Parts: sequence; C-alpha cells; structure tokens
Amino acid sequence: MSDGQKDGAPQNGPGPEIVGVWPAAVWIVVGAGHYLNDPDHFAGWKGALYFVLGTGVVALVGGIASLSARRTVAGIQERLLKEVRHRRDWASWWVALGLRGLIGLGEAVLVTLLALWAVALLG
Repeated sequence: MSDGQKDGAPQNGPGPEIVGVWPAAVWIVVGAGHYLNDPDHFAGWKGALYFVLGTGVVALVGGIASLSARRTVAGIQERLLKEVRHRRDWASWWVALGLRGLIGLGEAVLVTLLALWAVALLG
C-alpha cells in the first residue's frame, strides 16, 4: 500500500464516491414532476433533450462540482480538527454529517432552479 497504509487500514481522506448521482436524481425528479403535470410539454425532441442530454450534462458537471465541494469541506474540516482536537469523536462526526447535508441541500436547490429554467426554456 502507498502512503504508509497497512493492510485493512481505513483511508484518512475522502473515499471513492459515486459522482453525479444526487444532481442527476434531482434533475430527473423535477422533470418527471413536470411530465406528470403536462405530458405534452415533453413530447418528442423536448423530452429527449431534457432527459437524455440534460441528465448527462447535469450528472457530469454537477458531479464534478459536488465532488470538489465535498473534498474542499472535508479538507477544511480535517485541518480544523487537527488544530482543535487531534482526533475524531462523535461531535466531529455530527458536524461532518451536518456539512454534508448542507452541501446536498445546496446542490438540490441549484439543480432544481436549473431544471425549472430548462423546462421554461423548452416551453
């Protein structure tokens, strides 16, 4: 193992994550809600453009932005934790969970606004 890791030792940094799933899921849910409300709006090329192309772009761009934001917050949290406590405990776990929730909520709001704008643009 590299960086002095022993076999079976947990990794200190952020681990491998599924990139782009959360933004793409929000995009699809907003589109499905509009589709159920007005199916004719997504007839033909508009539905294909929104769901196929839009979901791919949102998954790629949103996933990269999401991963970057999560890694930045995790790095800041690790530096602050080393200065204050020198170890992880339940309080730092709750703070990390709260920060992840805020980042996820922010992503959901941004993707929802982008999806509503795209639906209005296609209309």
